[in-house]
Amino acid sequence: MKILIWGGKSNTNVLLKMLSDIHPGKAQFSGIFDPYIKELSFKTNIKFFNKKKNLGDLIEKSTHFLLCIGGEHGYARVKIAEKLESLGLKPISLISKHSVIEDLKFKGSGIQIMPGAIINKFTHVGDNSIFNTNSSVDHECVIGDGVHIMGGATVAGRVHIGHFSSIGTNATILPDIKIGQNVYIGAGSVVTKDIKNNSVIVGVPGKFLKKFKPKVDLSILNTLSNFL
Repeated sequence: MKILIWGGKSNTNVLLKMLSDIHPGKAQFSGIFDPYIKELSFKTNIKFFNKKKNLGDLIEKSTHFLLCIGGEHGYARVKIAEKLESLGLKPISLISKHSVIEDLKFKGSGIQIMPGAIINKFTHVGDNSIFNTNSSVDHECVIGDGVHIMGGATVAGRVHIGHFSSIGTNATILPDIKIGQNVYIGAGSVVTKDIKNNSVIVGVPGKFLKKFKPKVDLSILNTLSNFL
């Protein structure tokens, strides 16, 4: 497989190491692409590109892609993945051998599960979702597309988390809570009641702070449309 790496910040370095650990010697790379940085913050032999004019050649050379876009950028992650798939590239999932994944009801594509993460039985995991180190998702949860469960966060049983939402580091979500789409739960917050769409929640117990308006630049999708 020939892989296009999308994103060039420090998370990329981590995911490249995971990729080599999970698929030793199997991966080849067409390049790393990130239009928002001038250079990589880590050393690698993989060629780096940041000009939109390079995209066509990179896509043509690639059979697979790995998205290295985390944080609150779940919507962008999902939309870029959809576009790359429409161009014939296949998403890569990375699941650490040091994670615990048991009897999932559904496992989406392009997911990333870091060392120490736990996902318990009968949970639905959506496409392009991320589970950071030592995050915990208990039984019968529904995790939407483009969700990011950050390091040390705890999601109790039967919780529903809508598309593109992020659960901050060491946050806790109590059982049977429903969290809407495009929600950001602040680090260390404890969520004790349902959360509406497009909300930032902080504190113990978690309280509404403001509307969530993530900064998402999807102009790159217009460039990708030229390759259809």
